[in-house]
Amino acid sequence: MEKNKKENSDQKIVLFPGVKDRLMEMGIAHLDNHQFAEAVNFLGQANEIDPENPEIGTAYLIALYESGNYEKAKEVCHYLLHQGIGNYFEIIDVYLMILIQLSNHEEIIHTITTLIDENEVPLEKIEHYKKLLQFSQNRVGTENQQPVLKMDEPKTPLFSSEDIKENIYKLAQLSNQNIYPYMDELIKYIGKREAHPFLKTMIVNILSEHGVEKEIHLEKFNNNGTFIPVKLPSIFETSFYIVLLETLKNELENNNPTLYQQMKDIVDRHFFLLYPFELMPENPRLWSLAYQCFGQELYGETVDLEKIAIENQVNIASLVKAINFLKKLEEISLPII
Repeated sequence: MEKNKKENSDQKIVLFPGVKDRLMEMGIAHLDNHQFAEAVNFLGQANEIDPENPEIGTAYLIALYESGNYEKAKEVCHYLLHQGIGNYFEIIDVYLMILIQLSNHEEIIHTITTLIDENEVPLEKIEHYKKLLQFSQNRVGTENQQPVLKMDEPKTPLFSSEDIKENIYKLAQLSNQNIYPYMDELIKYIGKREAHPFLKTMIVNILSEHGVEKEIHLEKFNNNGTFIPVKLPSIFETSFYIVLLETLKNELENNNPTLYQQMKDIVDRHFFLLYPFELMPENPRLWSLAYQCFGQELYGETVDLEKIAIENQVNIASLVKAINFLKKLEEISLPII
């Protein structure tokens, strides 16, 4: 009996030749195609096989960040940095952006200050790091202060640059400033069809946080609408979002918790990009099926959409349309600083 147990245990760790390389290739291919949940799955498996491989580790880190799994990405960053795996400053750059997403400005200050004090920063990165350092110092320094920008102070345009990273920094700083001098520019920007949806959501949140009661017009993904920011619900507190997540949880969590978590991360990212609009039609059952089918396709499974539509009493054309829209949303990459 002990021998059989040992044999079974040994069999579990026997790998076919080339499995790691194949997993890495598939993961990077999905990463290039903006299929981030799929990339996380394949690269995570490859990383388990060879956690010291710098190419796998870096690709896995990027996939985690793009999928919105910031806590796990931060954990992987720590491992890569402490073990000296991969390009140090490439990992540091992603690490700093993760900290921004987690609003951990104290750690950003500590990290950049340490690098500068130890003369470790390459010349071409010094200016970028100093700007990021100042950004985080401003956030920390103004947390408990009243806005100091006067309404009649001269200002430079917020969006004088096309650099999305720079614009993210500028918008983040407005959380603790008087936004009145920038109001017209902010409202005009979110009305532009070509503006990045990530930035538009940031602006809507800023207007809401500052209690703006003025009606604003917004365009996103062929949707048009007029909203009063202060009256908008939070992104992840709408009844549709809550019911959709509950439906996915009931149908996936027990049988496939990994798929459920990946679909939840994708849903969160999609709702952020769409906000203040939501998936249309507001049919949680339809979109739950669409996300499940989308997830199965990411895993390379064959999905019989017609059969699924009949069994769940949904219109097949509506289901196909919903899945195609999810694919369109998934093609939009979140910015990496």
